[in-house]
Amino acid sequence: MRVNRATKRNINTLTEQVYSDLRSAIITGEITGGTRLVEASLALEMKVSRTPVREALHRLAVEGFLYSIPRSGYIVVEMSDYDIEDLFVTRLAIEQLAARLAVEKITPVELEQMGLNLKMTEEKIKDGHTEALTQLDVEFHGLIYKATRSKMLFHICKSLSDHSLKYRIALIHIPEFAQKTRDGHHEIFRAFLAKDKDKLEKAIDGHLKLAKEDILKMLEQTRHEMFLQEANGI
Repeated sequence: MRVNRATKRNINTLTEQVYSDLRSAIITGEITGGTRLVEASLALEMKVSRTPVREALHRLAVEGFLYSIPRSGYIVVEMSDYDIEDLFVTRLAIEQLAARLAVEKITPVELEQMGLNLKMTEEKIKDGHTEALTQLDVEFHGLIYKATRSKMLFHICKSLSDHSLKYRIALIHIPEFAQKTRDGHHEIFRAFLAKDKDKLEKAIDGHLKLAKEDILKMLEQTRHEMFLQEANGI
């Protein structure tokens, strides 16, 4: 019995590691949309048995990062313009709800952490260290999710945020986008300090709508550049 329990623990640990590695590669864009993932190939590449890979792939499919092709494996989801619109409509509604709860429960220590996050963001933009801005962006929003004191809401917000992360990574090195992100965070922070729910909802609305518009512009530009490359190759 002890062997069985130990084996189960090992499988669970491996599954979590495989899941974490694959999820990170997908949301950062290391594994691009449209990529086919095959259980046997991944198991060989990651040097694990097929069981943890199978369970990790299933979990990622449930979360919406993959879709299953019967007898052919999984495909990494590539988001269309409609999907982006849908994601941000949902994210806006959920994050405004989270903010209304968070503004009532956020602690002085958490507000101090938000202020420090903004200070570090300002320093990174000034120094041109844009590679650190994505993590600071994630941490800023994470402080709001955490302040809700709701495990369910935290996980929903985090999941929705992760679905757009690879696009934010692609944009964050652009000075204009980085500055707009910083400005949006400042507006949200000021609303938290004032405990003004109406101002907070407006700040989040403006911040997320700008992010959505920039992502859609980036996708349109990428498609245009791909078209020109293909046309020049003819």
